[in-house]
Amino acid sequence: MASHVVVLDSSFRRTTIKVTPGKFMSEVLDEARTKLGLTSSNYGLRNNNKQVDLSRTFRQTGLSSGAKLELVVASRSPSVVSVALQLPQSMGQSVPGGRLIDKFPSDTTIWLTLRKFETSGGANLNFTARGIARTVNGASGAGRIYYEMPVLNIMGRELSSFGDLQKTLAQLGMNSGSSLIRLDFRSTDQPLDEAMAEIEKYFSNLESSSSAADTPSGETSVTAALSNIPATNTINATQDTLSATEPSDVASSPPSIVTPSNRAASEAPEEKLSGPDQRPIAVFSAPTSETPRAALQAHDDDDYELTIAHAKMHQRRLQSAGQNKRLLSDAEIQAQETERAAKLAAAKEVSIKIRFPDQSSTVSPFTADETAADLYKYVTGVIIAEDQPFKLVWSRPGGPQQVPRNDEKKLITGLGFEGRMLVNFHWEDSASEAARKGPVLKPQFSQNAKELVVPAIPTVEMEEEKPPAPVDKGKGKETEGGKPRVGIPKWFKGIGKK
Repeated sequence: MASHVVVLDSSFRRTTIKVTPGKFMSEVLDEARTKLGLTSSNYGLRNNNKQVDLSRTFRQTGLSSGAKLELVVASRSPSVVSVALQLPQSMGQSVPGGRLIDKFPSDTTIWLTLRKFETSGGANLNFTARGIARTVNGASGAGRIYYEMPVLNIMGRELSSFGDLQKTLAQLGMNSGSSLIRLDFRSTDQPLDEAMAEIEKYFSNLESSSSAADTPSGETSVTAALSNIPATNTINATQDTLSATEPSDVASSPPSIVTPSNRAASEAPEEKLSGPDQRPIAVFSAPTSETPRAALQAHDDDDYELTIAHAKMHQRRLQSAGQNKRLLSDAEIQAQETERAAKLAAAKEVSIKIRFPDQSSTVSPFTADETAADLYKYVTGVIIAEDQPFKLVWSRPGGPQQVPRNDEKKLITGLGFEGRMLVNFHWEDSASEAARKGPVLKPQFSQNAKELVVPAIPTVEMEEEKPPAPVDKGKGKETEGGKPRVGIPKWFKGIGKK
């Protein structure tokens, strides 16, 4: 009987996959997804709570026949894979070592990997559009150029078709670390022009998406929008400088020639971005670095050294925590609730910041009369996928809580929003994959996004409390001249007692 494995998904559906010792685990995953009716490729296999390496064969994994594998959802964020492309001997002479090395996200297709290597390091190589001339009828017949197919060898697996080249690195089991790809070419009976048309058919969508991602149109618009900010600061600084100069200097200077274009540019008011229902909105772009900004700030090792002030503060807190305290009475609790309700009733406005999954955010004011339904309506107006379900979650002392879709719950008096609030945007489980992976904000908002400027916190040196100087108890017995006072010796006291 042939070997097999059993694959179970999250709903405990199972399917049996026949395997051979040389069958790759990525092929087992593809067959399991097909039999279970799963279209997404964002899955992995796990055995005994350990991730199965999809780039290995069944023999290399050490699994036994009949092993049970769990079909789990893999991480949505791609990881970085270091790929080395070993060139054939005919092309390896032009490249040092005959090998090209670069890093790619794990969701990059093999075809795009080859296209990237073609221009790697400033080289002008040809891997995907090669042709070879051959005669049709012997040596004297008409000649024609036929296509040379790139053939890749990845850990003993051969990829030699356009369908294979559409697979991503993650689908081939290359999710992290380093991988080696051996490149070769194989002549086909397909004319080059027909092959180019087939390539256009297979990879037109991939090329258009990659070119759209590489074009800096969005960056140019954001840069143009941000370039107005220093211009405004320059005008204000010039006005402050002119106002600070002496009147004699201003009178002696010749009047400047103001053209209509300069007047229009200087007198043009700063445009404020308006959101849904003409509500003022401020849009902040996602951080460009994967490293948190707090981790990039330099720290002083002395900040982690305990001082005498820290020790005294710790002792005071321990002493305060060890004292018995009286519980609040019902009247005191009612008084606190009444005071908080009066404070919320007096609030007229609250500033709410919505943070989206791509780490971009918007900030807008809301009045005391607006409800939770108005907040959902506002968020629906700024996102692209308006028809996809989502939820809003905010943190409170009792833990995270979802904002209800209720017309009667007011934001301030009903939910207790006050001051500045942070609300997180989450997609529902029924939301589409395109909405989850695509951009969230509409172009009119994302193109006007500004970078969130974090002010630098000045370092403050804390002065340690100096311990009091020890007092010498015998110091007060000294005379003003610095000589100690001479007392009566003990043996002299007993002379007169007879």
